[in-house]
Amino acid sequence: MHSHDHSHSHMHGHHHSSHTHDSSRRIGIAFALNFAFAVIELVGGIWTQSVAIQADAIHDFGDSLLLAAALGLQVWSSAQAKGRFTFGYKRLSLLSSLATSLVLLGGSIYICGTSIERLLNPVTPELNGMLVLAVLGVVVNGVAAWKMGHGHTQNERALTWHMIEDLLGWIAVLIGSLIMRFVHAPWIDPVLSLVIAGIVITGASRNFWASSQLFLQAAPNIKLEALKDELSKVIGIKRLNTLRIWSLDGAHHVASIHATLDVSGDSASRERIKSDLRHVLSHHGHFDVTIEWDEA
Repeated sequence: MHSHDHSHSHMHGHHHSSHTHDSSRRIGIAFALNFAFAVIELVGGIWTQSVAIQADAIHDFGDSLLLAAALGLQVWSSAQAKGRFTFGYKRLSLLSSLATSLVLLGGSIYICGTSIERLLNPVTPELNGMLVLAVLGVVVNGVAAWKMGHGHTQNERALTWHMIEDLLGWIAVLIGSLIMRFVHAPWIDPVLSLVIAGIVITGASRNFWASSQLFLQAAPNIKLEALKDELSKVIGIKRLNTLRIWSLDGAHHVASIHATLDVSGDSASRERIKSDLRHVLSHHGHFDVTIEWDEA
């Protein structure tokens, strides 16, 4: 006998809706903080003649545009499934994650070129202004990173890592501005720019790779063999034939299970097996589950 089941609870759907609202709110806060600080940075970078701050200002304006796009895509991703888009639009947030990573890579390469040019012709920045902006940068990016750190989607992970990378960059600028108050070393400023760019390139490359894997429907970061073992041990399962898992956005997953039952049972027994399988999966994330079986 060949049977299949597909189900997910209404409460689960409500949880997804709440998740999306929280994600949009976190991204919105990060956008507001980032854009306001980018304006301050641009003015302050020109005033202090710090190439590190000017480079980060351009970087943050780009971030603001990306955060705005990410917010729009995150809101759109919560739209109800319709037409041919039977899974809805959650993968739009993955598209935002890929775009964020690519723009950061391009911007960081540009910053590297500017920094090397300034390294060859160093200029001592206005250190008091640089110090004030560095302290403000640490506070603003620290708050933004903390807010985004509560997210669960791949989009939010990409943005969180970027906020953390910005925070580390500003800590480096703060340390550099303090050193230059006591030592005449104008080369520190462009070197800090290269450090910031290197940190961003590393993180953006990592997030691009993770987002690309999810786009190619790789399984999310789950210990698959351990999960297969857990599912195989569900009472009533003789053999787990197929387990396919992929992710819509890094937080909402889809699972397809094909198993062989060890005995033919009544409908109550089959419902219990399905419930147990879904329960096992629930410990590994939020899943939309399809279950198909053969009865021995």
